[in-house]
Amino acid sequence: MRDANIEDHDGKNSEEAQLHDSTYRIIDQPPEGFDDKIADAGLFFYSDVNTEAKAHNPANEPPAPQPVSHAPLTKRLRGFAKNQTKFYATLLVGLGILIGVIFAVISLFPGTPVGLSDLGPVISTVTGLKGHLYLNWEKTLQYGLTFEASDSTQQAGFAFAVANSPRPLSIEIQLQDAKGLVLCSREIVLKFDARNAVAAAANPPNKPPTAIDIAQWDVAEQKREQGKDIFQNQYAPDGQVASINAHGEIPCSARAYEKTTQWSFSTNFPSLLEQDEWLERRQKYLASMAQRSATHQRAAVKAGAKLLPFSIEGDDMIVEFDVNTGVIITNGRNTFFFDKTSAGSTNPAWQEYPVNIHFRCDQNSDCIVMHAGAGALRAKLKR
Repeated sequence: MRDANIEDHDGKNSEEAQLHDSTYRIIDQPPEGFDDKIADAGLFFYSDVNTEAKAHNPANEPPAPQPVSHAPLTKRLRGFAKNQTKFYATLLVGLGILIGVIFAVISLFPGTPVGLSDLGPVISTVTGLKGHLYLNWEKTLQYGLTFEASDSTQQAGFAFAVANSPRPLSIEIQLQDAKGLVLCSREIVLKFDARNAVAAAANPPNKPPTAIDIAQWDVAEQKREQGKDIFQNQYAPDGQVASINAHGEIPCSARAYEKTTQWSFSTNFPSLLEQDEWLERRQKYLASMAQRSATHQRAAVKAGAKLLPFSIEGDDMIVEFDVNTGVIITNGRNTFFFDKTSAGSTNPAWQEYPVNIHFRCDQNSDCIVMHAGAGALRAKLKR
């Protein structure tokens, strides 16, 4: 190895030598244990040396991921879809199972009834009653009920039976399921007045009830109404009962209420035939009362015809009684002429005046003078 600064024998530096000569220098080695110190300190050193070489080294590269083949699954799905009968059958079976589970849950865990329920009208052809029932669940079962005549031609009989029934009336409603089984019931009574029954029983085959009967009926009525709902009368403009209604609570469970699909009623309300008989009896009674009233009026007219406007009746006091002349003079300045030959005039009680008398005179001034202790005398009033 030659030094670059050594000249050749010609004293010249050889250019060619300079081109082929290489130089070097000594680099100090790192202190011993440097890597060990880094490792002991818990530090990691990632060298980038030979990175490019590693990138081109197939042995160091991870294997490339292989694409997953879905061909078997797709083939099976296509095969299943081609069989439409099997597909839809499976779908229907699944839906059926789901619906069955839902119904089973509902039946095992019933929910709370909700809202107002209108059970609609029910008509009785025997009594002519038309009822309409509403139900509402509010922690307990509440009801609203209305009854009226099913036909306008039956309104008079209905109104008369409600207001003047000769016996206590009531209506019982029943809640039923789809098969007609009674689930719950409630009795509602109509107000009963025994005094109205007297008028309804006018001209009956049996004698009318006495005051004692009426008092006993009133006590019985109070016991009958105790703890019961009572119908309230609704009146038409003409004053007759148009309908009756009631509202209250029915002792019924939520489960029974949910099963309710219809309703009916039973009653001792008079039949249409009874209503007609009561009306006919009532009309006869009113006709009899009208005839009796007319008779009294005619008698009063006749009595008034006898007692003309100038007829006189009154009380007075005798201040002078002259049996010889047949003259009576009163304190009211009335003068009466009596028959002095009559037997009554000789009674000495007429002489014990002053004494009170009562007299009555007709249109001809013919009078009767009455003395409490001496009887009566016929006399003529001086005008």
